[in-house]
Amino acid sequence: MRLLYSIAAAVLSGQTATALDLPDCALIPGSPDSCSPIVACMPGDDTYLVGRAIGWDEGTLSGVTNDGVSCIGTWRVTGLGIGLARFACDDGLEGRLAYTYQDGETGTASGRGLVSGFGWLEAWSGHNIEQFLDASGRHVDGELMCGAAPMLIS
Repeated sequence: MRLLYSIAAAVLSGQTATALDLPDCALIPGSPDSCSPIVACMPGDDTYLVGRAIGWDEGTLSGVTNDGVSCIGTWRVTGLGIGLARFACDDGLEGRLAYTYQDGETGTASGRGLVSGFGWLEAWSGHNIEQFLDASGRHVDGELMCGAAPMLIS
């Protein structure tokens, strides 16, 4: 069983940035009340989302972009460590993403998807987001995370 942990990206450019304030969430294995921080790079210049996912194997997600746009959605694990998430934002944007788990014990996951045909979304979630990104050479650092430099899409 795994908790959704899907949303953030980073491309560094050598500038100083402010670390994001991730929500305080309690990991409660197997519980529908379990919570995980999420971060995502949204389409657009320097746009990112910070929020939380609630549930275990399925649940809800919510977050706010740095531009003040609220987004809500749902997520579920489909099997073999693959999950799907869907969301809609107050500004009319909608998106879908698929995610895979990087660390089953903490549920740390990463995902990619499309937002309303406007562009790619890259996201991470879990209680080890910062450690996972640091180990991969990326960082959860405000505007640098989703800056004007192109995101790496593999």
